[in-house]
Amino acid sequence: MMSQDLLAGIERLLEAPAPRFIDDEASGGHVTELTKEAGAPAAADDLAWLESALAGSADSLLALYRRWDGMRLFADQHDMETCFYFLPISSMQVEKRQLESWMEIGSEQAHDYIEALDESGKQAFYGIPEWWQSAVVFAGFGYAPERFFIATEGVHRGRIFTHEHDGGYSIKVAENSDALLRQLGEDPAGFMRNNYGVGYHDVARYQPE
Repeated sequence: MMSQDLLAGIERLLEAPAPRFIDDEASGGHVTELTKEAGAPAAADDLAWLESALAGSADSLLALYRRWDGMRLFADQHDMETCFYFLPISSMQVEKRQLESWMEIGSEQAHDYIEALDESGKQAFYGIPEWWQSAVVFAGFGYAPERFFIATEGVHRGRIFTHEHDGGYSIKVAENSDALLRQLGEDPAGFMRNNYGVGYHDVARYQPE
């Protein structure tokens, strides 16, 4: 799937007239009215920095930032911080430094860098990988220190991880940026239910209107 097709899925999320999440019936079927917002296209200097930083590892992510310099998706209308967001490019390096402090705690717990599969079979690691210096932190969830980051070199080049601060480890959430954008566009409820530790645990489906 080409980047433009993937971006069309994101555009549909942004243009949804009355989006909502609906919890599963066993949990009461609660309906959460949602809102969303997106930034203007990124400035040329910021895009040049991001293109250099990604080093060809995530063309669809770069294409997204050519359209929108950050956005907030699936935000609770009554609490905008309950959401998933793409960071503005200008915030990425600051957020990376903050995330690194969490990862250092995980490194202290592990003593050495360790790669393993978690209980669900996803690729995970403790500590700070050798490719961390060139990684790009680009997204996250409200009310949580978890951030999404992409490996731009090494054996995991192109893969996207999030750091689970409670467990002190990082876990793979997508094989590449195409897969991440496809998850967001095609299965918003599943994406939030599976990845957001703060809310939306019981979401069964998404409706755009």
